[in-house]
Amino acid sequence: MRMAAFPITIDRLRRQVLPLCLLLMLLPTAEPALGKFDLLLSNPMVEVFALDLPAATHVRLRQNIYDVVVIALEGSTLTVVPANGAAEEVALNSGDVRVLRSFSVQGLANNSGAKSRYIVVALKSHGVGPGECGCSGEVEKSICGCSSRHLPQLWALSIGGATLAGAALPPEKAFVGASYRNDSLLVSLTRVQLQDERANGADALLSLEPGEVKWLNRGERQFKNVGSNTARFITIEF
Repeated sequence: MRMAAFPITIDRLRRQVLPLCLLLMLLPTAEPALGKFDLLLSNPMVEVFALDLPAATHVRLRQNIYDVVVIALEGSTLTVVPANGAAEEVALNSGDVRVLRSFSVQGLANNSGAKSRYIVVALKSHGVGPGECGCSGEVEKSICGCSSRHLPQLWALSIGGATLAGAALPPEKAFVGASYRNDSLLVSLTRVQLQDERANGADALLSLEPGEVKWLNRGERQFKNVGSNTARFITIEF
């Protein structure tokens, strides 16, 4: 015995599809994955953040109301999303630095498959002046984004009224002679154990893990590496 065929009408299709459409509309939409800022230090001169960017995440760079210094803590590829124009992917080694001019960048992203970590320093009291970041030397080209070349372990650049420098101090080695230094931010790239031979007591030993920071008040210092490995760090002196 043959079953009678029931024609599929438009009204019947609507009754079947409409509940499914309503269900899909009520399902939560997937939000873009976000990285994480952690405030490490804040004073009248700087705000310093640790930035963790897991794979396929991004953050808005709200700190870019100031000039910003981005320091890579490990090898990574950072996508810089400008306020205007196309995004740029920047290959960075541990210790590479980029200066981002105020209001020039909308966000940062990690479009790779590996987690990456950075230190982000907002320069509250200083800024890159007209004519600076002119890309006149290899270090300046790298820091200002005019070149894809990586920084050496030892370098220095004066910009925006501050001096940025990279240092690598082997075990048992000390900087030659004591020197007077202005207020400075120190960012550790490796484990750092420095003995200030001009200081006494608890303030004489500076011990930091990779990615930790320390504010150093102005004064005379002479650091010696008392650790077992080469100490790599970056300073920003004001």
